[in-house]
Amino acid sequence: MFGSLRRRFLASFGGTVAWISLTLLYVAFWAHGFSLFQSIVVIVVSLLILGAVLVGMWVSYGLKFARGWAD
Repeated sequence: MFGSLRRRFLASFGGTVAWISLTLLYVAFWAHGFSLFQSIVVIVVSLLILGAVLVGMWVSYGLKFARGWAD
């Protein structure tokens, strides 16, 4: 159980650090050809993708411990 939890925690931490790093690299080097609005959209969409991946990963972990719904 704890190995699975540790992997998910490390993936969450690593994904967040990677997202921040790539966002800073994007702003520093690649955002010059885009308008401010386009740059904000790129960053927000990348954050939504990261959030969707992390939520899916943690929901699959939580569903392992879910009990059946009683009527």
